[in-house]
Amino acid sequence: MAFDLKVATCLLAVFTLPILAIAANCECDPGEEDHDTAKARTLKIIAIFCILVGSASGCAIPSLGQRFPVLRPETNLFFAVKAFAAGVILATAFVHILPVSFEKLGSPCLVDGPWQKYPFTGLVAMLASIATLLVDTIATGYFQRVQANRAATVVGHVDAPDDHERGHAHGVSAVVASATMFNDAADDDRAKLTRHRVISQVLELGIIVHSIIIGISLGASESPSTIRPLVAALTFHQFFEGIGLGGCIVQARFRPKSAVTMAIFFSLTTPVGIMIGIGVSSAYNENSPTALIVEGILDAAAAGILNYMALVDLLAEDFMNSRVQKSGRLQLIISISLLVGTTLMSLIVAVVFVLVMAACYLPALAAAECDCATDGAAARRDKAVALRLKVIAIFCILAGSAVGAALPSLGRRFPAIQPETDVFLSVKAFAGGVILATGLVHILPAGFEALSSPCLVGGPWKSFPFAGMVAMVSAIGTLIVDTVATGYFHRTDAKRKAAAVADESSAGHDGGDLEASDEHRHSHGHAHGMSVMSVAPAGEDDLVRHRVISQVLELGVVVHSLIIGISLGASDFPSTVRPLVPALTFHQFFEGIGLGGCIVQAKFRLRSVVTMGLFFSLTTPIGIAVGIAISSVYDANSPTALVVQGLLESAAAGILVYMALVDILAEDFMKTKVQSRGRLQLAMNVSLLLGAALMSMLAIWA
Repeated sequence: MAFDLKVATCLLAVFTLPILAIAANCECDPGEEDHDTAKARTLKIIAIFCILVGSASGCAIPSLGQRFPVLRPETNLFFAVKAFAAGVILATAFVHILPVSFEKLGSPCLVDGPWQKYPFTGLVAMLASIATLLVDTIATGYFQRVQANRAATVVGHVDAPDDHERGHAHGVSAVVASATMFNDAADDDRAKLTRHRVISQVLELGIIVHSIIIGISLGASESPSTIRPLVAALTFHQFFEGIGLGGCIVQARFRPKSAVTMAIFFSLTTPVGIMIGIGVSSAYNENSPTALIVEGILDAAAAGILNYMALVDLLAEDFMNSRVQKSGRLQLIISISLLVGTTLMSLIVAVVFVLVMAACYLPALAAAECDCATDGAAARRDKAVALRLKVIAIFCILAGSAVGAALPSLGRRFPAIQPETDVFLSVKAFAGGVILATGLVHILPAGFEALSSPCLVGGPWKSFPFAGMVAMVSAIGTLIVDTVATGYFHRTDAKRKAAAVADESSAGHDGGDLEASDEHRHSHGHAHGMSVMSVAPAGEDDLVRHRVISQVLELGVVVHSLIIGISLGASDFPSTVRPLVPALTFHQFFEGIGLGGCIVQAKFRLRSVVTMGLFFSLTTPIGIAVGIAISSVYDANSPTALVVQGLLESAAAGILVYMALVDILAEDFMKTKVQSRGRLQLAMNVSLLLGAALMSMLAIWA
């Protein structure tokens, strides 16, 4: 079923994209290129074989590594290799695919339609991430329910012993207990195997969509100066992606035939795309509106899939592994490996991005008009009216933020809304959708727009997608903070338990004069005590994680809130400020619900809860006040303002995307309570989509 879906997606992208691009009327022709069809065709043929070999080699390395014990799954080296590959995939999504999609769907060639008025790249990426989450959780939940029904059937066939058989009851209990433990372990292995298979299939789907597009783009180009460096860059690009995909295939333990089929399918995708590009190169135009829209949407969808897979199923799953959490040295190794992977892919992406943009889009961008001055709109200025609207905005946004942040805390008085109830999980899913939409639909597009503004005429801002890189680095930083804090608690708790066991052992030796029966009863009592102690750290561990989550989440939210507050306060245009007042009020209200839910789960003391709530509620009003104070000298189009705002927005987006996908949505959707109940899954899915939809609608005005 999954393979058929991949084939259908591939065929759809392969056949519709060139046909639509050829049929479209191009109203935005690129500038002259150094066309040389013969030399370009030779380079394309070389590219086909180089990329084919690079893709196949990368995908095969993890499988061949199984012959060496040091490279088998669950070894330290395999963890490091997988972290490297995950870094490659994360950089592909954030630094390569998303920036290209933003460029295409924001191209000046798209003069008709809503493309210049709404951040469709962020919307499509968000929907693709949510769809991947749903596929991941529904498949896992379905498997767990099947296993639960099977286990219930087995238990039903175990008859209770008759009275004359009670002498053998202990033996039967031991056998049943042993069999149950064995079945539980086997079920756990099967559940993990199913997840790994879902991960590998969905990951390949995201990769091949992008691979087809870059193949067609390369094959359609007739410029040797563009193709030549792309051959080496894309070969390494596909090689590193192949390592990531190959590692997932190894963990999924497919049959040899299936593993080989997946590897061949991945390896052939880009070469086939190049051949199609060669076939349509005489008529294909990447600047036609239809081609820009189709490629931009497919790139955004691929980026959303890869973002989810890299953050949730590759990085968070391994970094939160108990083995990694207990070893600070292993944490350091895989963190370095992750950074090396992202760095190498970012360098390759820099070459690809510059060449693709220079060949296809910079001529159009150069032709676009840009007015970085603010004097032309003097007729629309009205400082007095704008000031009144800003004062209203301060009180409205303050009230909306405070109410949103307070609702989850006040809800604790009602049993139905307390943490871990169905209603609370649904509310938290709604909040997760709000935060994810804030990161991908509101903040990240603003970061890309600021750092790619035509007003930034100097520096490297046109040569590299810094917004994507900063968002990626921010997400990685959040991951490291999350895992290091959790790992530190694990190790501290392990030392505490070891010390407690040592003290208890010492106390046991002091009481050696007790009778045997008393000693047995005494030790039995301690056994129950130890079992209770062993449960407690799990709750403490969850508490620490929730506290880390709430603090990091608030950091990302307040950075964005401060920026939008300053931007609103610095504007002297009533036509701009007026629609922003209700939009930002609801925006902060929904964000407050998400943050408040995390604060409730963290179980802070009342003073800390109030402090965090006030800090969040006051940030945007303070930003507005600062903006009012500097409105006479502040220029939103100045290079310094654009760079600072773009970098901060991108960093906040990376934090929020990680927190929403990993610590809010995936953590709750993967819980056994949710996985075992289809009705609760449906309620949470609807709530998630509702939250994402409402926040995405607000992007029309804010």
